[in-house]
Amino acid sequence: MDSVGLTVLIKEIEADCAVIQDAAHKAQARLHDGADGRLEACAYELARLYNVLEKILERICSGFENHFDKRGDYHERLIQRLALTLPGIRPAFIPQDGVRVVRELKGFRHVVRHAYDLEFREDRVKELAELAVELAAQIPIWLRQFAEQTRTEQGWK
Repeated sequence: MDSVGLTVLIKEIEADCAVIQDAAHKAQARLHDGADGRLEACAYELARLYNVLEKILERICSGFENHFDKRGDYHERLIQRLALTLPGIRPAFIPQDGVRVVRELKGFRHVVRHAYDLEFREDRVKELAELAVELAAQIPIWLRQFAEQTRTEQGWK
């Protein structure tokens, strides 16, 4: 990736961060509105948040590594890959202390997406919505650190 490509990637991810923030705040709002289906509405926003995060991870892989095979345990391998520093290629995007939260939201998205008969536990949905708000605040920080490290390593500063 060259410096122009990095600039474009950063701008795309910044736009994604706005969607992630929106999903996190809507998830919280859905929990507190008292309407029927509020847990399902919150779950939808949490799944939307994770989908956008996964697109960020895919963009980084595509931009720096050219591709990432979508097979088998693709979703987990994507998290593992983006938590790794690849010397001479790119720094890690997900810090080690962020991996657990990303995995929890991935697991929840999987359940929401594949379960046909599902009743949500309010305490669990609330816990995940709080994690989503924290994650939404952290991702822009991860992006700044990633961009700074990439520019420094590539000598673009």
